[in-house]
Formats: sequence, structure tokens, C-alpha cells
Amino acid sequence: MEINLEATFTDRSTMEKTAEVLRSQGVLDIKFNYGGEPHTDDFAGGLLQSVDSFSAAEPSYALIVCVEKSRYRQAEDTIMKFGGQLH
Repeated sequence: MEINLEATFTDRSTMEKTAEVLRSQGVLDIKFNYGGEPHTDDFAGGLLQSVDSFSAAEPSYALIVCVEKSRYRQAEDTIMKFGGQLH
């Protein structure tokens, strides 16, 4: 079973570093939203999904991660470790 995690970051480089670590942990898919249109990292084969727009007073960068249910907690901990806000 697959689960999606949505998180926002105030800093693009932190979001991208988090995505690198998540990739090394074996997530299925990662989507980025740099404040405009979503961008997909299609390394795992193209999961298509609409991205909710995140609104915040300061610039934010959204990350949507698709993980196996068994890796959910690990991905959640990684996102929080790098300062991401889970939604």
C-alpha cells in the first residue's frame, strides 16, 4: 500500500536536500512545487496526482512524497528532521 506525505519548507535548498535523503531511503515518487507549477521527479515511474496549492505568508516550497506504508514513519521523521511542516 502506498501513502502520500505532503510537506512545506521555507527554503528550497533544504527541501531539495530532504528529497535526496528520501530518495536514498527508497521512496516511490517525489513531486516538487516551487511556488508555481508542480514538478515531478519521475525516477520511480510516474505517479500522476494533482497538487494542492499551499498558501503561506512567506515563500514556501512544497514536497509530496509517495512511500510504501512500511516506510511512512521513516519518511515522516526525515521530513521533520530537515524542518519540513507536514500537512
